Amino acid sequence: MEELAGFVNGNVNRRKVLEILESKGASDPQRIAKIARLIPAATGKIIEELEASGLVQKTEDGKIDLTADGKIIIDYIRAL
Repeated sequence: MEELAGFVNGNVNRRKVLEILESKGASDPQRIAKIARLIPAATGKIIEELEASGLVQKTEDGKIDLTADGKIIIDYIRAL
């Protein structure tokens, strides 16, 4: 758990993407980029990293959503 928290907190934009997904729900990558004020390529890389870590997943309609682990890690980080 601490390792994942460190991974997320190691990059402010990773945390920002997770927080956007928590507050707005499943979103398409372009919307996430716009809300986070990131370029789409950077957002895509962050999503890939978070997906590889099991914190987000692509839904059937192509949106990005938090996994159960993603929700747990957000709560864990806020409690720190």
